[in-house]
Amino acid sequence: MRKVWFQNPDNVVYADIDEFAENFGKETGISDLRQKIEDFKANPTKEGVNLKGVKRTSLKLFIPNMYFEDEMDMGDTVWAYLGENYECYCLYWKE
Repeated sequence: MRKVWFQNPDNVVYADIDEFAENFGKETGISDLRQKIEDFKANPTKEGVNLKGVKRTSLKLFIPNMYFEDEMDMGDTVWAYLGENYECYCLYWKE
């Protein structure tokens, strides 16, 4: 993963966790996606975590500011990465 790719606004979608988790969980076949994202948010790791779905899909949850070791816009929240051929989702919570 290259930081410059994530800094290109054409590659990033900003998504509300409430809308993203339910819809994307169904599309990918990742059960309890919301809970898995919440668990990762509460206990993130530098390298992130890979989740596999039943529909031959997978995604990587990560926090850019931890992964790249320097800050970027919205880099302190959880992102869902599916590879450079797809958009990356920057997740946010309404508080």
